[in-house]
Amino acid sequence: MRPAFTRLALASLTLLACNNNPEKATKDAPVVAGKTDAPEIKAPPADSKSATPPPSAETKTAGDPATTPPADTKGDAAAATAGETPPPAAATAGETPPPPVADPAAAAEANKKLLDEAKAKKTSDARAKKALEEAEKGGATVRELAEAANARGEALFDDPERAAAFFTWAKDKDTTYPEPVFNLAKQSANAGEVPPTVELLKEVSKRGGKKLLKQVGFDPTFEVVKDDSEVQKLIK
Repeated sequence: MRPAFTRLALASLTLLACNNNPEKATKDAPVVAGKTDAPEIKAPPADSKSATPPPSAETKTAGDPATTPPADTKGDAAAATAGETPPPAAATAGETPPPPVADPAAAAEANKKLLDEAKAKKTSDARAKKALEEAEKGGATVRELAEAANARGEALFDDPERAAAFFTWAKDKDTTYPEPVFNLAKQSANAGEVPPTVELLKEVSKRGGKKLLKQVGFDPTFEVVKDDSEVQKLIK
């Protein structure tokens, strides 16, 4: 009974001491095995101003290699070729070189030969028309073509039908050229066709053939129409 009483007395004294001096009681309190409490360590509060944020992927720091921007291929190509003469189109692989530029003098000479061939009486009518077409493709003017056809008609004047074909061709090719119309008027007057002759002479006047109309007054070819009132107005 005594030991129990003694333990109870010690416990009472310890409790009384804890109430009077808690810190000392804590130090003097017996340590229970397995229940040692580690002191709590509190981290100091972080200073938001002095804290250094971790570098992001976009933040560049000293010593980091610089990122090379993508190359401007267009700018490089323009700079590389600046001041250089571009190669001719024929130098490009796979392309057909352009045809050589025709010599204007040579082309004019070729057209002259074709027009002379069309004028010649010995040239067949079919070949003459073909020569006129070739000369037109070669760059001959409508007046040059009409003059050649009219000249051929005059060479064939004794063959009215063949001549009329080339006079008509020349009249239609150049609508400002009066000579072929006047030649058609001659043919019509020779045939005694008064109304057609008068109409053709009017067309000569519209095309500015005043010099040609003066021939009507003294050319016996127009004897059948020279006294016509309308013709008289044209030749004055």
